[in-house]
Amino acid sequence: MRRTVVFTLVAVLTLPLALAAQEPTSERAAWQTFAESLERGASVTIVVKDGARMKGALLQSTAAGILLKPQTRIPVPARTIDYRDIESIERAKQGMRPGFKVLLGTAIGVGTMALISALVFAAGAN
Repeated sequence: MRRTVVFTLVAVLTLPLALAAQEPTSERAAWQTFAESLERGASVTIVVKDGARMKGALLQSTAAGILLKPQTRIPVPARTIDYRDIESIERAKQGMRPGFKVLLGTAIGVGTMALISALVFAAGAN
């Protein structure tokens, strides 16, 4: 009985020391793991610690950082962003852009009106 109490007491007292001795996962390592899980060419938005926001395609994830091809109006060369400078990485949402949705809706409406007009014209000709 005494041995069990001593063992339990030692375990309880040394548990916080054992937990504190574990090296916490660094933010740099976490971003590297996340970037390596993304496929090449993935569309991402990266916010760096100085507040700058960049959208682009993930070209490569290396030990030094992320190679990103920025999505800009005027083409610019790819740039490497160090993991220590990254505040957040978000995967860009996939789907249709709002302008394309408007254009598609307009085309469907015009096509429907043209079809109805053709049917009315054909029915009136007989």
